[in-house]
Amino acid sequence: MKKMTQFDQIASLPIPTHIKDQLLAHLIEPFGDIETAQSIWDELGTTLYLIEHSDTDNSLTSETDDDQYFIQFVSDYPEWVFLLNDEDCPWLLALTITTSAGSGAYLCAPMDSRTLPVTKLAEQVED
Repeated sequence: MKKMTQFDQIASLPIPTHIKDQLLAHLIEPFGDIETAQSIWDELGTTLYLIEHSDTDNSLTSETDDDQYFIQFVSDYPEWVFLLNDEDCPWLLALTITTSAGSGAYLCAPMDSRTLPVTKLAEQVED
């Protein structure tokens, strides 16, 4: 699992380029441009969790209690869950809002992950 708290860290994610492009488009869209998105992420303390192909429910339990809490919160209370298209393996992107100021947490993961958060969120993918 990877945890990103700075918007510019997303460019270094170990995911397929076309998935990363779709991810960035979704993350930038509400703010209009990349500079505004970066500023809002810094201001609100937004986090993105990346569940990787190699992650398991057991490996996720080794994460900090706070990270486990937010992953569970995204799984239980997503605002939305989108599918990022890929011929080999689609990925999901989910968002939860965690504060009244608009702070939130994103979770991105390959759909073939057998982890509980992905299994639960996969049932809620929007068309």
